[in-house]
Amino acid sequence: MTIQSEAHSARIATAHVLPRIFVFLLGLGAVAWGGVVLPLVRQQAPVNRVASELLKGRDFKLQTLTAEAQTASAEQSPVCSPTELRSAVVLGRAILSDAIVSGQASVGSDYLSLVSSARRAVSCSPGDPFAWLTLFGLDAAKNGLTPENERFLRLSYVLGPNEGWIAYWRVQLALAQFKRLPTDLSNDVVDDFVKLVDTQVLYRETAEIFAKAPPEAQRQIADYLKNSETNPRQIFARVLYDKGLEIPGITRPPARPWQ
Repeated sequence: MTIQSEAHSARIATAHVLPRIFVFLLGLGAVAWGGVVLPLVRQQAPVNRVASELLKGRDFKLQTLTAEAQTASAEQSPVCSPTELRSAVVLGRAILSDAIVSGQASVGSDYLSLVSSARRAVSCSPGDPFAWLTLFGLDAAKNGLTPENERFLRLSYVLGPNEGWIAYWRVQLALAQFKRLPTDLSNDVVDDFVKLVDTQVLYRETAEIFAKAPPEAQRQIADYLKNSETNPRQIFARVLYDKGLEIPGITRPPARPWQ
């Protein structure tokens, strides 16, 4: 009876945590958006090539990903290799995402494996903002904002303040915790968002992020946008208006503000 009760409790806990982890993975999946992702490096090992293709948006079957992960684990070099460890994080993210979508029983172990991969990556390369952000996203999806994962988020900002492909993902993960963020971090999130708008290539993507952001974040973004470049701000506002949304405090733009 005790074993059955424990199993039932475990299923309830899993059902509660999985949706938040899945939201995290959707945000991380945004890294694969082809227009902002840069290849990590020119890799030679198969697992590195697979990781590079994943970041470019290519899909692989779960069996293929699992086989690559097993091969990488068996052949893992005892020497610290930042590229290989980052690739393991990318591969682990894809495996966990597919396991959640397909309802595989391995979700729990896949989650722990990804956490382990990210921790090995930061241990080998403490200056990797991608690995720190992965740890933040995984832990915040499961436990909400905590002093520990807040530190992970801060490190991702300190170590990768102007890397667009990381900022694109970081904004989405941090906005999910926006109400609980201290003022300096919430300001960093909004600043990240405005920089993405100012790239002048991510209007639809940032509009979708804005639409899902909490009202407090929307108001703060609107305030920051008032002091940003006029042309990107107007085009971004037009994309939002075309979606039936408005930016608080910003006048409806003309039909074609870029002309």
